[in-house]
Amino acid sequence: MSYTDPTDELLVDLLKSDDADAFKIIYQRYWRQLYSFVYQQIDSKEDTEEIVHDLMLSLWQNRGHSQIQHLRIYLFIAARNLTNKFIKSQINLRKYREYQLLHQVFESIDSDEIFNVNDLSTAIESVLKKMPEKTATIFRMSKIDEMPVKKIALKMDLTDKAVEYHITKSLKMLRQHLQGFHSDN
Repeated sequence: MSYTDPTDELLVDLLKSDDADAFKIIYQRYWRQLYSFVYQQIDSKEDTEEIVHDLMLSLWQNRGHSQIQHLRIYLFIAARNLTNKFIKSQINLRKYREYQLLHQVFESIDSDEIFNVNDLSTAIESVLKKMPEKTATIFRMSKIDEMPVKKIALKMDLTDKAVEYHITKSLKMLRQHLQGFHSDN
């Protein structure tokens, strides 16, 4: 491409005609801004890179039939949508991890009893509130967010052994407090 500073409109037209140089310019022009925009929302370098990569890949793959009128607006709306989709998936993943945790608790309780999941969730939250704040935080990071011990230790400025101690302590407290738990159904 012989243009020194092409407009976004020209870049979109060139992109539609399969101009790889136009794509490179778009990438170089917007990558850093999009990265910052997404990172502010999710605070994870790896996930941010993946979202921006997916956005740029989609831009290239759909170049022939896209109806982009304002490139900057299009890119930031697409980044927002992909970020929202990612956040929703993380919420669903967190709910699934909570389900797995409840399942682990169920295994340590007599399986003949019938449980009300809402009551059990409330009971678990109640036990977590009784724990020291650091222990409850580490429990959530480990068992709900599935964060590795080393990462928790770095984030909380603790040793691996201290993190393991808090996890063991929280599980023991949960088992003790929920041992007799059953619904009145």
